[in-house]
Amino acid sequence: MQEYKRQIAYLYAYERGEQLRSTGFVKAEERGGHCRLALHLRGYCHPGEAAGNVYIYFYHQDRTIGIYLGALKNQNGALEWQGELDAEDILGKGIRFADTHGIWVKRPGGRDYVAEWDDYPVDISRFVLYPEGGIRCICCPWFGRCEKSGVKENDRRREIYEGSTPAGKESGETR
Repeated sequence: MQEYKRQIAYLYAYERGEQLRSTGFVKAEERGGHCRLALHLRGYCHPGEAAGNVYIYFYHQDRTIGIYLGALKNQNGALEWQGELDAEDILGKGIRFADTHGIWVKRPGGRDYVAEWDDYPVDISRFVLYPEGGIRCICCPWFGRCEKSGVKENDRRREIYEGSTPAGKESGETR
């Protein structure tokens, strides 16, 4: 019999870095190497307005890194998103579902909503988006402070940027 895990995490609104009220929930079901996610957020958006984006996040070197999953949809008077992921390699990024810590929703106007699998408050100031340079940018000591963090994944070098320096710094300078 296949192992089956199911969890529900509550989405909390964050304002100026402080956790406020519960505004929805995320259901996660893992079975047979697949993970199904369903998100329900109380709220609405006006016609023509973007509803927001959904990210699954993990921790790495004091950063909270969000992997884009998709855009919210305005349905039945709420904002919703559903999807299925490979539990062993989320969207081909080399990250397992078991290594993630929750869902982050970023809405227009700087509104953030977070569901932590363990239901702890989150420091949203540490959130960064998964870089276009992929896992080698995350492994780079200058991740997030380097102009090369934005290099696309189809870069032919396929290596960690060992010689990269933060934007605006000379290679001999230290942080």
